Amino acid sequence: MQETTVTRIAHVSDVHMLASRPSRSRAGYSMGVRFVSIGRPLDAQARARKFQLSLAAAKRSHADHIVVSGDLTEIGSPAEFEALAETLHDARIDPERITLVPGNHDAYTSMEAWKWALAGPLAAYASSAATVPGKVVDRGSVAFLPLDVTRSQPLTRSAGELTASAAEAVERRANDAAFRQRPLVVVAHHPPFAHAVGAWQWIDGLAGGARLMSLLASFTNLYALHGHLHYVVDKIVQLGRAHAFGAPAIVDDKEDRPRVRLYDVRDGGLEAAGIVGA
Repeated sequence: MQETTVTRIAHVSDVHMLASRPSRSRAGYSMGVRFVSIGRPLDAQARARKFQLSLAAAKRSHADHIVVSGDLTEIGSPAEFEALAETLHDARIDPERITLVPGNHDAYTSMEAWKWALAGPLAAYASSAATVPGKVVDRGSVAFLPLDVTRSQPLTRSAGELTASAAEAVERRANDAAFRQRPLVVVAHHPPFAHAVGAWQWIDGLAGGARLMSLLASFTNLYALHGHLHYVVDKIVQLGRAHAFGAPAIVDDKEDRPRVRLYDVRDGGLEAAGIVGA
């Protein structure tokens, strides 16, 4: 009897990298950084260490591919992206095995920050990162659709937006016969489902998310991996099966206890495979 080939995916999210600083003090950080970091220590070394440990845990899990689903930095400043790139480089993982997408925090400094980062410190990771809608990162048994759902907004808002053109690009890929027999995985920062309270949805939710939820319900091989909520999510979409999965926030980890979500691709489907740590 032939063994089923399994492809493992590791899912990391919400790193919130800070610019490197020698001190644990909050002094010296901008008002914007301090505002969006309310409730979290402004400790650049600790955040970098958490990310290092999460990448190491993903490597130990023998993951074939690693997804980092947004809020890579605290406000999307050049220094924060440079610190992120340094930590990724030090992990010694083939950049083609890592898919990065931006979150709302990565666009607070500028809507051009992500484009700048991919042309600069994150250039090695650009080929498998979110760039244009409809881009496919093909890994044989599974294909990823990394999406940039950031939008221009003040620090007081944390929403995302799936544009009509991006949704149409996802639908075109889902309809493509080349992807019918294997999982097609959308990677975006915001979850596709709405908050229960309309006002909070406007502040923090994904505009256009209903379109993606409809697609997840229509295509049995279409899945979504997201972050943003900072906790584990298994959203049942069709036939009693989860098709949208959220990962815990690395920034909220204890320094010696990374939490990396795992999924296995087998028999043409994607299934949750637990959480691995130190």
